Amino acid sequence: MRLNHFITAIAAVVFVVTITVSICQAQDWLRFRGSDGSGVSPESATTATEFSADKNLAWKVELPGAGASAPIIVGDKVILTCYTGYGQDRRAPGNIGDLKRHVICYNKKTGKKIWQNDFNNSVAEDPFRGMGVPEHGYASSTPVSDGKHVFVFFGKTGVMAFDLANGNEVWKKSVGTGSGRMKWGSGASPVLHNDVLVVNASDENSNLVGLDKSTGEQVWKADDITNVWSTPLVVGDKDDAVMVFSIPSEVWGLNPKNGKLKWYSTNGVSDMSVSTSPVVSDNVVYAMGGRSGTAVAIKLGGKSDVTKSHTVWEGKATGRIVSPIIVDKHIFGFSRGLATCLDAKSGEEVYKKRLPNDPSGSAGGGGRRGPSSDYCSPVSADGKIYQFVKSGTCYVIEASPKFKVLAVNSLNDGSEFNSTPAISEGKIYVRSNKNLYCIGG
Repeated sequence: MRLNHFITAIAAVVFVVTITVSICQAQDWLRFRGSDGSGVSPESATTATEFSADKNLAWKVELPGAGASAPIIVGDKVILTCYTGYGQDRRAPGNIGDLKRHVICYNKKTGKKIWQNDFNNSVAEDPFRGMGVPEHGYASSTPVSDGKHVFVFFGKTGVMAFDLANGNEVWKKSVGTGSGRMKWGSGASPVLHNDVLVVNASDENSNLVGLDKSTGEQVWKADDITNVWSTPLVVGDKDDAVMVFSIPSEVWGLNPKNGKLKWYSTNGVSDMSVSTSPVVSDNVVYAMGGRSGTAVAIKLGGKSDVTKSHTVWEGKATGRIVSPIIVDKHIFGFSRGLATCLDAKSGEEVYKKRLPNDPSGSAGGGGRRGPSSDYCSPVSADGKIYQFVKSGTCYVIEASPKFKVLAVNSLNDGSEFNSTPAISEGKIYVRSNKNLYCIGG
């Protein structure tokens, strides 16, 4: 009997471990721009080249409100955030006291809602006016998941953890209630490294903060960070892991466990603010963006100031707000209706081409307020790059150093598309201010 009990216990442990491991699988897309932050799907599945509201669309569901946050994929679940009650219309924003936030989970295969958690705004956010907040709204940070919980960041309202299975709130933590000088609101997304949840609270408290993912308690804090809407990128998962962070005129490499600075470079995005996220390939970090179109490549590693010793090249590229993507040793950037390709090794420009006119009527993928206001970053799968613009048009471009537009698709639903897509098992998940779409046959 004891032997039978022992075997049963071992089988139970194996079952639990198997379930835990299977929660986070290759087809998961656990954070902004995928589980590794690259925007490139690791899968070999075929993805749709051409699609529309009535072609190659698996399902569509109406959302309760707007948002620029990207969907994430965890197992059989799609999770995103929305906001309602205030700031839905530029001409009549309403009463900021009526602002509500929503975290919603859908079935990945069918689009059926699994759970939804709604809550009132607890702290007054930046008003819905000017150049910033009306462009992206009050649900702009993409959630992140460890396979058991979902973590979301709602600016001054705070960071929240939810149970993945039922959407119950586990904890809530404020990371600041201040405002940046320009009052552009929150936009950076949280990331996970082991048990530490990293949050860019530049706009709320001029800090980069590490929180214990189980309790929300602060583990570390890096000060004096302002005008940064860039999402950090963690490279590696062991003791030598480094968190790469792009700030105005500099690139930092920090220890994600304690927030201490490992190295820094004074070659960075030469602008007063940074919105683009860095990308890494072959042990080199690439920081791009800003009004000047800065592009810089820095070899990972070193100590203290590595500007002279680790700078690989400096150049120019397209992409003030839209983060770049690297596919097969080439860097692709998009902004103002232009597509740029650089050689990742040398920084030399391979091409700079204007995208075809947007069928919605906006020249070069501009959206209603012009091409500079696009917020969607590109993703890649199946040898293709997908670049959505605000109008709902998606440019499908061959992921090669030869400029080739494979398709110009439109999901124009009368609202704005500000969200970066997610990809899983050959399906593309993208949201607008009105709907969540699953693209694929």
